[in-house]
Amino acid sequence: MNPKHLSAIVISLFLLAHGPLFSQEKQIKKADDAFNVGEYFAATEKYEKIYEGLTDKKDKAYVSFKLGECARITNDAKKAKKWYKVAVKNEYTDPLSVLYYAQALMMTDESVEAAGQFERYTQLMPDDVRGHNGVKSCKLITELRGKPSRHTVTEATTVNSKFTDFAPAFGKSTSELYFTSTREGSNGTTPSRITGLSYSDIYVAVKDNKEKWSVPVPVAGLVNTPGSEGAPCIISNGSTMYYTYCKQAEGENHGCKIFKTRKSGDAWGQPEYVPIVKDSSITVAHPAVSADEMTLYFVSEMPGGKGGKDIWVTKRASASGTWGKPENLGAEINTSGDEMYPFIRRNGELYFSSNVHQGCGGLDIFKAEKKDGKWNVTNMGVPINSPADDFGITFFEDTEEGYFSSARNKEDNLFHFIIPPLVFTLKGLVTNSETDEPLTGATVKMVASNGAESEVSSATDGSFVFRLTEDLDYTITASRSKFLASYRNISTRGIRESQEFQTKLDLGPIKGKMELPNIQYDLGKAELRPESFASLDKLVEILTVNPNITIALIANTDIRGSDDANMKLSQARAQSVVDYLLKKGIVAERLTPSGLGETAPRKIDGTAAAGRELIKQYPFLKHGDVLNEAYINALTDKAQKEICHQLNRRTEFEVLRDDYGLGDLKGFGSE
Repeated sequence: MNPKHLSAIVISLFLLAHGPLFSQEKQIKKADDAFNVGEYFAATEKYEKIYEGLTDKKDKAYVSFKLGECARITNDAKKAKKWYKVAVKNEYTDPLSVLYYAQALMMTDESVEAAGQFERYTQLMPDDVRGHNGVKSCKLITELRGKPSRHTVTEATTVNSKFTDFAPAFGKSTSELYFTSTREGSNGTTPSRITGLSYSDIYVAVKDNKEKWSVPVPVAGLVNTPGSEGAPCIISNGSTMYYTYCKQAEGENHGCKIFKTRKSGDAWGQPEYVPIVKDSSITVAHPAVSADEMTLYFVSEMPGGKGGKDIWVTKRASASGTWGKPENLGAEINTSGDEMYPFIRRNGELYFSSNVHQGCGGLDIFKAEKKDGKWNVTNMGVPINSPADDFGITFFEDTEEGYFSSARNKEDNLFHFIIPPLVFTLKGLVTNSETDEPLTGATVKMVASNGAESEVSSATDGSFVFRLTEDLDYTITASRSKFLASYRNISTRGIRESQEFQTKLDLGPIKGKMELPNIQYDLGKAELRPESFASLDKLVEILTVNPNITIALIANTDIRGSDDANMKLSQARAQSVVDYLLKKGIVAERLTPSGLGETAPRKIDGTAAAGRELIKQYPFLKHGDVLNEAYINALTDKAQKEICHQLNRRTEFEVLRDDYGLGDLKGFGSE
């Protein structure tokens, strides 16, 4: 055979065998070209068509990874998970396939499986914080769900469409809501090669007198174009708007820029380009402007960032001045992933979304507060955040109400949030401590730690009600003539759920002697033992809350020992109680020590609460028993005798006056 012919045959066979390969490579290049200019929808169609004919494992891994990338970038977590899984299965060489697969699993609420893939990524790339944060996020989501915030979240169904609606912003009031939408009726006449949807426009909805939103309409004026507009920021009482504009052209990526426009009547005027960076090829987007227009936060992938999309800030000296050199917000805010959709509140709090800071999956919304020159970042928690993308939050001025965007129901939609006001109610009852019956007409006074006071009278059933405020301490005091006043301390500090408090104020009738329980002395000594202090501190409280009473402190001994010795010992013990009270700030003229020795044996009063308790505790005692020497000597049980001796060794107090200090205040002179 002619060698030349042999060569031609070999070449022909080679072309026949590798012709499809050349064709696939050409098709992949076309898909890559679409991907590289950001036409992800168009690229997806090309990659999917190519994948159907692939047999080589390496090619399958590459194309499936690119399909995963298209789905991730266009926020289709379910499809991203499918294709990244194929890429990982086919051992795609880029470790990012494992990371993005784990992130997609998080976004489809499969945190257990995601944790395994994040762990795998940390082994492949131990220095990448995204893997370590992902592992922590898988644990965090359980914690956040177990401790949801006080926000209530509802979908804005009357504003949303079946297309994407996101990046809300209030206008001049809470009755004017601007947002970005790809719904039908937008200016773009052809589907976006990026998303397959219409190009986005800025829309506005207005709330009527019945708190119902109107049908959203494109903003009037010169803002919306055949390109994409979105992420509005409205300031100056609704008269100025900053927004993002992205020019679209097939096969080209012109990036995005920030524009500014002012409102004239009901329409927005000619947009003005906001020059932030000199290089016009650099994308800047998602403006957040301070109320005085001196500070502008924005998002960009410009050189000098931390990786992915970062949040930057630029400032100027006057409203007509030029914007200064942009500064990256630093590693406290920005990560190796994406940080987007900044929003700045009047109090200086910065809100943004991130897919690397520890969260629930996808983009989470974070709050950042600057303290001592450093940003402190916290996750907004559940239900604001979900496994899907949550982003673009806005508040109305200083209220805890607003809107944000979320893909939790598949498409990006708007959700309303509010922190309902905490409602604290105190319901109380004033009773007679001796009979446990309700006391009507008692004066109940409430004093708050901020100085606020309120006063009511107990009702016929002894009840009273107060409304309390969050994060305050309260003292509630009930008083009534011929009764010892009583008080309770209640606090709402740190409580983040509405709550109804219940309290009972027992007022002791001012009559006879009242025992001070657990006043202890060593045998034959007058010094107070430490066990006595709790009871005496309670007496200090009684004297403090009843500043108009004077009392006698009465000490008693048992019948053992001489009369003279018992009298001296009891007087010394009564003085010990007085000395303790003096150290606690009670003035001397309100206190009278009285030692009765063994001259006043206890009498069991079964009509009083204390007496009933003694009879219950010691069944051998009966109402009317007087524990004198004759009674005790008649007992045959030694244990019962010792109980009687113990009951006689008591310290009591008796109210002598209930008008102390009132005479001077009323001008009658002092006694």
